[in-house]
Amino acid sequence: MATKEELKEKFSTGKIPTGADFAELIDGVEGPQGPAGKDGAQGPKGDKGDKGEPGEKGADGKDAEPQFTPEQVEAILALIDGEEGG
Repeated sequence: MATKEELKEKFSTGKIPTGADFAELIDGVEGPQGPAGKDGAQGPKGDKGDKGEPGEKGADGKDAEPQFTPEQVEAILALIDGEEGG
């Protein structure tokens, strides 16, 4: 296929383009894009990538509010001890 510059030269003033020149010009022109076709089958799954670097260490939970009061902890432990013995 000819380049734009080659076609401009073939069709410039005073030149006599041949039938092949016209065919080459027409073949180089693209029409409007048609509607998209249906999706095909999914291709094979690719290889798994390398493992990334570990993230930053999170904050310790030492400053968190206790979930249970000391009395509740004692009551729960008593229940657990009672189940183990029973």
